[in-house]
Amino acid sequence: MKALTTLVVGLSGLALAGCSASIDERANDFVDVSYSLCGAKVKAFSQSDDGKIRVVCENDSYFSVNNQQTLTVMNEINGAYCHGRGFSHFNERSDFYTFTCMNDKNFNIPK
Repeated sequence: MKALTTLVVGLSGLALAGCSASIDERANDFVDVSYSLCGAKVKAFSQSDDGKIRVVCENDSYFSVNNQQTLTVMNEINGAYCHGRGFSHFNERSDFYTFTCMNDKNFNIPK
């Protein structure tokens, strides 16, 4: 019985370690993408319990998105609207995206 308990505790520890590694990997992905969208170093990065991602860049630009899929959309928007220069502000709303490119052009586009 003691061996079974030890095995269960050991497997639980491995499962938790695996979960934390994937969270860390996702955070690294967010920061990497954030860097390309900021055009500067990331000063602060956070993800709330509801999954919302907030990034503040070293150049004081910032953005807030609902999930990682939005980061992919942001890359496309950055290329199409901001010519790859990044955002000084980006916010995801329920029906549209609001953003300002580094060249100070403002946009509201539907999802």
